[in-house]
Amino acid sequence: MKSFLKLLILIFIIILSVFMALFLFFNRPADRIPEEGAEFEIINRDSSYSIAKRLLTDGYINSREFFIFIPRLFKLDKNLQVGCIKINSKDSTVEILKKIYLHEYITVSFTIPEGSTLEQVKKILLDANIVNAESLDEFFSRNDYISVIGLSGYKSMEGFLFPETYKFYRGVKPATVFKGMTSLFFKKLEEINPNYRMMNKEDLYDKIILASIVEREVKLKAEASIVAGVFYNRLKKRMRLQSCATIQYVLGKQKEYLTDEDLEIESPYNSYKHSGLPPTAISNPGFNALKASFFPAQNNYLFFVVADPGKGTHHFSENYDEHLTNQQIYKKSQGIY
Repeated sequence: MKSFLKLLILIFIIILSVFMALFLFFNRPADRIPEEGAEFEIINRDSSYSIAKRLLTDGYINSREFFIFIPRLFKLDKNLQVGCIKINSKDSTVEILKKIYLHEYITVSFTIPEGSTLEQVKKILLDANIVNAESLDEFFSRNDYISVIGLSGYKSMEGFLFPETYKFYRGVKPATVFKGMTSLFFKKLEEINPNYRMMNKEDLYDKIILASIVEREVKLKAEASIVAGVFYNRLKKRMRLQSCATIQYVLGKQKEYLTDEDLEIESPYNSYKHSGLPPTAISNPGFNALKASFFPAQNNYLFFVVADPGKGTHHFSENYDEHLTNQQIYKKSQGIY
């Protein structure tokens, strides 16, 4: 009996030794990991098998089967998320597994400035390497991308991407990024006007559209509510808004001076040719512009023109004659004749 027990112990030790030897052999850092390390992206619809296959092909692990064994044993595939990890030159397979399944992903900070357009936001995301062009194109090719980020019933996400500094995993799904921005937008809207939920979507979006115009027209924070008041006064009188910011949106670029030809551009966003608000927001407004749109200054102004471009101040007037005078004052100050 004692001899049999000793044999069992010996067999167990041998098996354990072989297992440990195999573990150490396959778990060792792969020879092809660059000295400076490497980034590896977990993409949408990845599995432990597809990840292992790419890691082996890249030379970052020594055995596909060994890599697959651990997540399959502990049923970790359900924990997979898109993102990007940094593989260091001395990382073993287990260390790589830990980074992937515990989501030790590379994070990147980026800032969306106030008044950015959707196209500018896309460029910021691509330049910061938060998302790639393929995933972005795939997201916007969906018929339901508006509802996916919680904006069902609205024409566009333009206006809802709150300007702020964000931090996301590199390689994250575009929907996750845009959801984060719209979620913050509604939190800020709650601070501005807790009763916004009582409004119908059309009236709410009208205020967001107006805020987007105010954001692009105003540099000086104190003037935002005054400019909002001017636009509301013009809308009440059925006057065209004649906002230069709407023309800039059509042009897709900022021009110091607009020409007569610019003002004649045929577009529903051209507020010199069409009455009322544009069909969608023309930028993503910040807190101050949104607040101004919901709580405009009560005034009788119908016109405004730049007073000091450096300071961002404006001359405001109640009638057209006074406005023409203010225009001449500005032109003279700028040497425009």
